[in-house]
Amino acid sequence: MNNLIFCTKKNNDLIKALKYSGYNPVICRNISEAFNKAEDESAILFFSDSYPSASFKLTPSIIKEIKRRKLKAYIEYPLSINDKLTEDPKTIKYERAIIQNDFFNNNPAKYSICYINGCWYRSFEGLSDACISIAKVAGYDSLAYNMPKDAIPILGYLNGDMDLLVCSTCLSCFIKGRYSPYLRWKGIWEGILMHLGLKINLAWKPDITLMHEKDAHVTKNDYLSAFKKNCIWSYSNMVTKTDTNAFILEGFQSDISYDGRQFLRLSNRGDCNLESAMQLGLYADYIKNPEILKTAKNIATNIFTHPYFTNTDPESMFYGLTNWYEKGKVFYGDDNARVLLSAMVLRNTLNCKDWDDYILKCVFGNLRTAGKLGFRRMRLDDGKSEKNTWQDYYNEDFIHLSPHYQSYLWAIYLWVYMMTGVEELYTKSVTAIKITMNDFPNKLIWTNSLTAEISRMILPLSILYKITKKQEHRKWLEEAVCGILEYQQECGAIRDGFKDISKGRYPPPKTNEDYGTNEASLIQNDSDPATDLLYTTNWAFLGLHEASLVLNDKKVNKACELLASFLTKIQVKTNKQPYLNGVWMRGFDYSKWEYYSSAADIGWGAACVESGWCNAWISTVLYLRALKKPVFTGFFDKDFSDKAKAIYKQMITDRL
Repeated sequence: MNNLIFCTKKNNDLIKALKYSGYNPVICRNISEAFNKAEDESAILFFSDSYPSASFKLTPSIIKEIKRRKLKAYIEYPLSINDKLTEDPKTIKYERAIIQNDFFNNNPAKYSICYINGCWYRSFEGLSDACISIAKVAGYDSLAYNMPKDAIPILGYLNGDMDLLVCSTCLSCFIKGRYSPYLRWKGIWEGILMHLGLKINLAWKPDITLMHEKDAHVTKNDYLSAFKKNCIWSYSNMVTKTDTNAFILEGFQSDISYDGRQFLRLSNRGDCNLESAMQLGLYADYIKNPEILKTAKNIATNIFTHPYFTNTDPESMFYGLTNWYEKGKVFYGDDNARVLLSAMVLRNTLNCKDWDDYILKCVFGNLRTAGKLGFRRMRLDDGKSEKNTWQDYYNEDFIHLSPHYQSYLWAIYLWVYMMTGVEELYTKSVTAIKITMNDFPNKLIWTNSLTAEISRMILPLSILYKITKKQEHRKWLEEAVCGILEYQQECGAIRDGFKDISKGRYPPPKTNEDYGTNEASLIQNDSDPATDLLYTTNWAFLGLHEASLVLNDKKVNKACELLASFLTKIQVKTNKQPYLNGVWMRGFDYSKWEYYSSAADIGWGAACVESGWCNAWISTVLYLRALKKPVFTGFFDKDFSDKAKAIYKQMITDRL
């Protein structure tokens, strides 16, 4: 075959990729020009320039001309075929693309999964020998279960004619649309071009790239650079104001539109606010910027004082607790713990005692709604509580072996104990930690993965050992550290894993129908090469950083440096989607070296961006790591202690 003709009015993504790969494509702006330039027995590609609007009409005369001259053709997203309109456009929600046969010569392989973000399609009769279909399926890289019967073919031959390769959607906007994974789309387009007569090693530069190459040497200065870039992103994109009150948005949704855009997640959560306030406060202190410092303090103050977030009625069983989200009278212990941890980092870094009363009321509000053994219910709901009073919770024998929900409260209890001497903070924490470590890790109830639960234990154990220096506590800490290092890869990533699936609260989908209906793991199988920056890696990094300083162990320090280097490398770099420049997304595939995973977790797939849990903590720990500073700072403080004992007496001992 002598040539390929590309019929397009725009600088199509495939054209960009061909030029990037050293090929000089012949481009025609209209159908007549394309036929005039095409040699007999060559091929023409008709692209959808107006997608998701449709305009190309595959008329009988065009088909006749193709057949007369023995041409091959690729046609995408036609408005009509043989003078019959294709169906009205439909879009996807959780459907993904699945390779259906051996058209691509095992690259990608049959039943491989890939993403056509924001896909719009116009179905039509006569599409046969489907190469690609879309369907809602479970699986990470390939189908976990049988192909659904209601799968919709999107690429195949028109009425069995191998010279007419027709697509009901637009495959050629794969760069702008951020289709993934990269190598599969490379294989798809190489396969289509090979079918049309062009053998080429295709490459392109994605719109979303990473700050550093996989084999780059990363330094402490790079940690600081990553911290600053993420803080600039947070301050520029996440801060919002109502009158004089500043708040933080939750981030960006994981859904990607046909043009590569992601949309804001407008939720106003207490934990995200304090976590971002911590990050911005440290950044302001580092660059000596009074405006950013003012904003950080304002955000923190609002979460502790604004009626949408705080509970100030001393007679309420929820007194002192912070809401899950704006006006949301739901109280997760782990959310309150992140509010408190962030507030304590901010307080001790800035030597700002403005929030001491609120911090302590929140600490003891959580302590008094925990049982005798130091475990707390996952969540308490105003108006829907299982108990009538906080004393009912305080006096119950309750055990819940889930560090995701429990362990950061123990970390904050121990931190405040060290600064105040309130003994119950210590005794309840140690009791709960001992019970947990007796069954660690195999009996832990995991939320999205077992690795997430192991990761969460490292921080409280680091603080405990720093306080006591007891060998038993060191042994527990080393056990937790070894538990997570078992999953660390050569590149530094922490592979997500779950071992016993029966222990999972939100396991991977058990059927195709389950996909996208609930919270779920980013992986389908225990060996899938994904790391979760929202539920696992971020907390492993926080814990390992603290453990490396407490244990003074070369192996632990090396592991933490490896993880810090990995996180610095995979920070997002983009000028095409500038609101994402400097972020960390959720799911990263360290084998493919790109953001990719299953998107079974409803609304929280690989590309989601979370301002607090993920970005604020990763950037903050990189900053502290660069400066060789711990998270756990500040020791006995008499003023803080006096306040704590007075509030403890008021909230607990006087009411028993």
